[in-house]
Amino acid sequence: MKGWLKYLLFLAVILAMVVWLGGFLDKKEKPAEVSRPAKVVSGLEFGQVKKVEVLDAPYAGQVVADKRVELSTRVMGKIVGLYVKEGQRVSPGQLLVSVDAQDIQAQVSAVEHQIKQAEQALASANAHYEAVRKTFERYSQLLKEGAVTPQEFDQIKAQHDAAKAQVEQAKAGLRAVQSQRQAIASNLSYTSLTSPVGGVVVQKRADVGDLAVPGQPLLVIEAPPYLFEVFLPERLVGRLKVGEEYEVYLPTLKKSTKAKVVEVSQALDPVSRTFRVKLQLQETEGVKSGMYGSLLFPERVEALLVPESAVVRRFDFTGVWVLRPDNTLELRFVKLGEKRGDKVEVLSGLKEGEKVVVRGTEKACEGCRVGG
Repeated sequence: MKGWLKYLLFLAVILAMVVWLGGFLDKKEKPAEVSRPAKVVSGLEFGQVKKVEVLDAPYAGQVVADKRVELSTRVMGKIVGLYVKEGQRVSPGQLLVSVDAQDIQAQVSAVEHQIKQAEQALASANAHYEAVRKTFERYSQLLKEGAVTPQEFDQIKAQHDAAKAQVEQAKAGLRAVQSQRQAIASNLSYTSLTSPVGGVVVQKRADVGDLAVPGQPLLVIEAPPYLFEVFLPERLVGRLKVGEEYEVYLPTLKKSTKAKVVEVSQALDPVSRTFRVKLQLQETEGVKSGMYGSLLFPERVEALLVPESAVVRRFDFTGVWVLRPDNTLELRFVKLGEKRGDKVEVLSGLKEGEKVVVRGTEKACEGCRVGG
């Protein structure tokens, strides 16, 4: 009995030491985030985002070339010469690409031999026919005089008809090999590719030593004039007419140019509910195919505008510093539209009434508190 008491007493001592060492008897503090005071910035100027009525509504589009030629060959062979570079201007008829023509030239030589053989066969058939024809005419006269039997005449007539058929067969054989030579000669012309238009080489998809494959483009040439292609909403159907002039803004060149409507599609895209319009640009200096731009169509719309000085650009990021209700700053991504004077249109990312930093953006920082 005393042994059990000693054992229980030992366990009680051990349990007390575990509780004490584990800190279970200490007063616990609730976990909480360590608050750090926000950095205070000053010297910032703010502006309120307002919705303004503008007269010109922008519709995004891109510059396209009036003519786009993808130059390819009809024969397979190794490229032995490529005489232009991307960006180079070319004139009509200028030699651009040469393809190895040894195989085709060998085919031409073989066909020339076949033509000579066919000509010889035709000459032989004609000579044989002339001899048989004279005999046939003589036997025809003899048959009238009763000097030969009908059976003898029929034999000569059969020989005459056979000789005449051989002549026609030889002529057909000669025409066949001549047509073959013409087809091969046509393929030979595709080993020297020339420019069909005057324009600019915008893509070079092959180089010397590459294998030219029939139908695979080797060069892409674009020829002016340059057009502006834009897709407009269904509600504008009938508002634009061929020959009318509008303004097109090209942000890359930072300029606007007049453009005349040259094509208006009569069909609507069933998914986007838009129709295509093409306008010919009047000023094309510096213009390149694929440039982004906007057609400024005269109609009253509302837009959110912010000063250009408020926009923060970092690589591909475009944003503005927004003042939160708790007087701290937030760098928010925005999608921009057209530039209008010293202001720029905000398509998304801001709401009317919010305040943004318009001066001192270099001092702003994420989560900073605005001071005096």
